[in-house]
Amino acid sequence: MRYLKTIGVRNVDVAGRGFMFPYDLAFSSDGRIFVLNRGRLSVVSGTRIQICTFDEEYLGEFGSGKGTGDDQFMVPVSMAFDSQDMLYLTDEALNEVKVFDNTGNFIRRWGSHMDNGESLAGPSGIAIDKEDDVYVVEQNNNRVHKLSSDGVSILKWGEAGTGEGQFNKPWGVALDSQSNVYVADWHNDRIQKFTAVGEFLAAFGESGDGEAQFSRPSSVAVDDEGLIYVADWGNERVQILSPDGSFHTMLHGEATLSKWALE
Repeated sequence: MRYLKTIGVRNVDVAGRGFMFPYDLAFSSDGRIFVLNRGRLSVVSGTRIQICTFDEEYLGEFGSGKGTGDDQFMVPVSMAFDSQDMLYLTDEALNEVKVFDNTGNFIRRWGSHMDNGESLAGPSGIAIDKEDDVYVVEQNNNRVHKLSSDGVSILKWGEAGTGEGQFNKPWGVALDSQSNVYVADWHNDRIQKFTAVGEFLAAFGESGDGEAQFSRPSSVAVDDEGLIYVADWGNERVQILSPDGSFHTMLHGEATLSKWALE
């Protein structure tokens, strides 16, 4: 693995090219990059989603800042595309998932009042499987919730604790090619692996700053070869684990100037 390039420049304005506290990104089927700008929590405007390409072409943005409207966000966390190129976004303050098409048009929202009388509680990480079922991590309920694309509850598992299948403020979630579920168990400093129906398979990591140790892992991803990528937030690095959870390599970050900074 090698560093390729930097995209972006700091932008403290309420709109326009450049990022303000970018929090997550997702790729549409045609390779466009959707970047979630969380913005300052104390500022009403600036929270939005921007669209660009790997070649640094700026394509625009959508979202009208903080609020409860269909095209607004309060504290957005994570995004994922489904097979129909619909973009799903979690908002931990609104306790909702909002869905947009790949041009930014609002489609639907769900989570604050679901059909079973429940509500999502602090939704953070989100991942979507091959059938377009949606896995949402609920940090405040310490669980993983599997729902249909319309927000109908299918399955949920987890509770507060440190044992197998228990969580302490879980944050990120990802699926591998076999639809196994990986959860960044934030306050337990580990990654947990489950089957698609919530059966515990393994736990990787422990607290610390050494190899295969974590300090508040915030996100996880798995590639086609089964390598596990962990955003080791508290240690300010990315760790890559082998499929069996053993240490593979460490990334501390590199940077060059984006074209946006030179124009």
